[in-house]
Amino acid sequence: MIQILDGVAYQVKRDGPFEVKAHDLGNGHLEASAVRKSTAKELDWSPQVIADHLEMMERYREEHAEEIRERNLQRAAKRARTAIRRLCKAMGCTTLLTLTYRACEADLARCKADLKEFNRRVQRVLPGFRFVAGFEKQKRGAWHVHMATGNIPRSFLKFATGGVPILVKSFDVLRAIWRSVTKDRGGNIDVSRRKRHSQKSPAQVAAYISKYITKAFAEGDKWSNRWTSYGARTWVPVDPSKPQGAGMWRSVVPAAHVLGQVDQLADAVVLVYGLMGEQHEVTNARLDRWGEWFSLAAESG
Repeated sequence: MIQILDGVAYQVKRDGPFEVKAHDLGNGHLEASAVRKSTAKELDWSPQVIADHLEMMERYREEHAEEIRERNLQRAAKRARTAIRRLCKAMGCTTLLTLTYRACEADLARCKADLKEFNRRVQRVLPGFRFVAGFEKQKRGAWHVHMATGNIPRSFLKFATGGVPILVKSFDVLRAIWRSVTKDRGGNIDVSRRKRHSQKSPAQVAAYISKYITKAFAEGDKWSNRWTSYGARTWVPVDPSKPQGAGMWRSVVPAAHVLGQVDQLADAVVLVYGLMGEQHEVTNARLDRWGEWFSLAAESG
């Protein structure tokens, strides 16, 4: 591949060492990868040759605009899937909710506003509620929301008339809140966790949500947000004794640890597997057919 930087031509190749990184996502989840680094060699091109090359590339972009757009969408979808997968793991999402309408709600902006209001009302009864959500359009044209969440108690303690304490199923409370938002349009929440043998790991939940995100990238408008989340950042105060004081927002997904570089892919694979503890079980391992990267995901039992 040829790149032009500051009027100088470079030939860029993936022939460098493998950089090994690891993500400790908490909740027993670990992801690691080894990716071959690129190297750049300066080319002895004259200004005219560089100008001709730039002109040729501009013609190529014009002639293959749709193909380039499709590749960019695929890359964006891949980045979104990675972000969603790591968020679901870091948040400990084990429950899938589907928020639907009885009426044909075809306005995506209104659906997003409904989700925002739903979250605001849920926060009153379940502080710390957080989620990752994707939007999908049904065949009839109505939008609905696929939501990954976790740490929802089985029931809430509620005081009935006369001060008598009763237990109310948590998902019935969430369903009632969603219906209070949708009003005359009608609404329902389906909970996959209630189905037999449907308790899912965060990795499985992430894969489920990612499927709809990928579909949204293929079908959605390029200016439309395909997914959203709440609780993806936490406030880290400078002085822990003053949580409302000065501080900064930090993602719940920790930054990757760069473990170093090795020259051979085999050594990189050995290094990645060496990160696994006895409690870890490998859930996914992938090797690029060109031998340029290797990735691995594991979770504890």
